[in-house]
Amino acid sequence: MSFSGGLRLTDLNDYITPGQECIKPVEIKKTGRSDGSQIKVGTEGEYYEVSKDGEETKLEKASITLNDCLACSGCVTSAETVLITMQSHHELLSILEENRQLRSSGQGAQAKHVVVTVSPQARASLAVKYRLSTISVAKRMTSVLKQMGVDNVLDSAFTRDLTLVESAREFVQRYSASEGQVGDGKSLPVLASWCPGWVCYAEKTHSEVLPWMSTTKSPQQTMGSVVKDYIAKKLATTPDRIYHVAIMMCYDKKLEASRDDFYNDIYKTRDVDCVVTTGEFDRMMSETGVAFAEVPESEALDSLFKADAANEQLLSSAGTSAGGGLEYVMSYAARALFGIEVTPDQIAAAGRGESQHPLVQVKAVRNQSDHREFTLLDPATGQPRLQFAAVYGFRHLQNLVRKLKSGRSVYHYVEIAACPSACSNGGGQIQPEDPSPGAKKQWVSETERTYATSEANQLPEQNLGLNELIYDWFGPEGLDSELAKTVLHTQFHGIVAKSNTLGVSW
Repeated sequence: MSFSGGLRLTDLNDYITPGQECIKPVEIKKTGRSDGSQIKVGTEGEYYEVSKDGEETKLEKASITLNDCLACSGCVTSAETVLITMQSHHELLSILEENRQLRSSGQGAQAKHVVVTVSPQARASLAVKYRLSTISVAKRMTSVLKQMGVDNVLDSAFTRDLTLVESAREFVQRYSASEGQVGDGKSLPVLASWCPGWVCYAEKTHSEVLPWMSTTKSPQQTMGSVVKDYIAKKLATTPDRIYHVAIMMCYDKKLEASRDDFYNDIYKTRDVDCVVTTGEFDRMMSETGVAFAEVPESEALDSLFKADAANEQLLSSAGTSAGGGLEYVMSYAARALFGIEVTPDQIAAAGRGESQHPLVQVKAVRNQSDHREFTLLDPATGQPRLQFAAVYGFRHLQNLVRKLKSGRSVYHYVEIAACPSACSNGGGQIQPEDPSPGAKKQWVSETERTYATSEANQLPEQNLGLNELIYDWFGPEGLDSELAKTVLHTQFHGIVAKSNTLGVSW
């Protein structure tokens, strides 16, 4: 299986460290011969070791998997560009073809139930390219994927609501435990962990900050738990009989899906089996001869979709394409901790500079939109109650980490994205035909604007389908149940960094 040709090195100006120390290329299994044998290349590119007496031994081809990348500290970029297996739209097509063959031969019971989850950032990217509304994109994706043999098409914005609520609950708990104090030995700050590029960077190079990471799973992996646990039980099947694909904005989401933490040892399956980027989905349409703009819209969306009752409008969460964690967590904490009422919409509007709020101060650090500070003021005294920040791009992340490690950070919560301009600029998004920096910047801005303005915002508490799922899945205890604490949270693992053996200064 060849990996998608779309995987490429991007955002070179955001590069952290070269990958000269990758362990895999030098991990070669030798035959142990010392008789002056030579290497022969076969007609199809295979390699043979040829001894002096002419005996040929086929050599094993080296391969790099996602787990290798997660275990190595040799390289980090905003979208790690390595040859990885089992994470391509070709794998989805292969599974669908296997299902068709099984059904045509009367063995339909052996076919896997295929579920595809689509991110709102991916829909925004497709909407910009094809000049469609996001609801039209959602209905066309549902239509074409089901025509291809997919059983369910779901919306990661649905489980993002669940992630937002649990993230806010976690923050309030940790704030109370540390009495609002920030620093070493404290449970604050809370560093958002939805971005797998940031998580890999922290694990590989700055394990000191891992105790501050939010343990709440990302929307992608929360949907993985929903699909492989909740939906599997509803279908009266086992997790390994479901093939779950996520269409995401970022190549690093493939790394996230391949973490051992999201692997079921009992059923030998991952919560998310395959991640297809927005660009790969678009190429899949071209490769299969589908004119996406001409695909008829599906009349209905599946139940786990964040949409109105008539399926005429998608619903979203206030905030940037990073996911809206900052806005919702600040709003929830202001109310739960201090009885201050300020909505996520009001915080988001202040963050965009569209309006001002008397209790919310927003400051762009060094006039950089990718590093903004949000301060919640006490209505009686005017003094700061909560100090949050949004930090996007590795350049700003490095500054944040330096402040954290030196004890100079005052933030209670930080929303983090490895990519500049957050997830609308994910490495897996569709790119403009004009490769110039100006055109790229305009394209990303239009994608962000489409993401932020084309869908009405709905608070997670107003998502009736989510409330029904919570109590149906976790029982009367809801999010306080032991099952919820298990399936909605994860952990992080520090990796000892190696020195740069080549001593290259970049």
